[in-house]
Amino acid sequence: MSDDRTVVALPDDVAAASKLLREGVAERTTVRFSGGGTKSCWGGAVNGVGLELSTARLRQLIGHQPGDMTASVEAGMPLAHLQTLLAEAGQWLALDPPTESSGATVGGLLASGDAGPRRLRYGTMRDLAIGATIVLADGTVVHSGSHVIKNVAGYDLTKLFHGSLGSLGLIAEVIVRLHPRPAASSTVVAEATATEATTAAERVVSSGVEPTAVEWVGPTGTEPGTLLVRLDGSRRGVAAGSDRLVNLLAEQGLSPEGVEADDADEQWQRVTAGQRAEAGSSVLRAGTLPTHLPSVWESLTSLSERHEVHSRGMSSAALGLHTVVLTGPPSAQAAVTTAWREQVTRLGGTVAVRERAAAVDAELDALGEPPSSIGLLRTVKSHLDPDGRCAPGRFRGWY
Repeated sequence: MSDDRTVVALPDDVAAASKLLREGVAERTTVRFSGGGTKSCWGGAVNGVGLELSTARLRQLIGHQPGDMTASVEAGMPLAHLQTLLAEAGQWLALDPPTESSGATVGGLLASGDAGPRRLRYGTMRDLAIGATIVLADGTVVHSGSHVIKNVAGYDLTKLFHGSLGSLGLIAEVIVRLHPRPAASSTVVAEATATEATTAAERVVSSGVEPTAVEWVGPTGTEPGTLLVRLDGSRRGVAAGSDRLVNLLAEQGLSPEGVEADDADEQWQRVTAGQRAEAGSSVLRAGTLPTHLPSVWESLTSLSERHEVHSRGMSSAALGLHTVVLTGPPSAQAAVTTAWREQVTRLGGTVAVRERAAAVDAELDALGEPPSSIGLLRTVKSHLDPDGRCAPGRFRGWY
């Protein structure tokens, strides 16, 4: 959000964005970049900046090459709109982030690294973006990559900006690789504990079925945990794969069932909705080895009960990614987050606080301890943004 001292600018093209940043060099004007605003609170708080540069008017489909399965897109285009345009050619950008329905943009997805359950098969924007046009803090326009998917010449600036949260410069345009829209999709569902979900994920991934997503929704109240496995592909392949999945999970002692399309959509919407913050709640994102899922949830449940905080969440069981929503008094949320982060860190994992109330933010660091690569990260930051003008505070404690 902008405050009274922030000038908000909406450039119509890359040249205009470059001019705005170049004009602020002498005054060392600090700048925050914004898109759909769906992840504006990720990382540390960025307040009191002189300029907010929005990509709201950078929302054109520059070019689409169906034969090459690539497209060039301005960074401010909402993902949902891009998918509609690509569907005419039977293609899509293989992303299903929970923020898509809220207006997440293509540039914002690259800057944040946000992705949904299908990242198991298709990856994130780090894998799908093959080029970008970047405007650095001093207004310099840099082009990285090309429409050639296997282009490996030079430094991959596109991947460098993945997850940078606007701290290195403005992502103005993105070149993405596309996939055919799947002809069919099916979902197999089974009640499962965290331990059962971990074992099932290992077996499914190694079975050769090639699932698109393997998600486990943690238990809430009297409801047990639920394992969801999704398959996308040809109708024949999906049908055969679903039968094989049902047999595979049944052999483990679970009671799996294939669900109808409408019910499957409802189940996946539950996964998406479960990652959204409520008023006064906090959203945490942890990364561990997939085998640590039971330990992660056991410690979270214990801490939540001890501090009288309500917790819910889900895990990408085959990837070791866990999303948690905490609801309760701010001090209790902060206590649970701090203690859980310590336990996850001992497992070799990380915990980031994506969304939180100001009272929670005041009691902890959003990102936690810097990674072992912090020296390299600081060097990159100093080269691309030597005056620290871009998103000051976003990586508070790191650089």
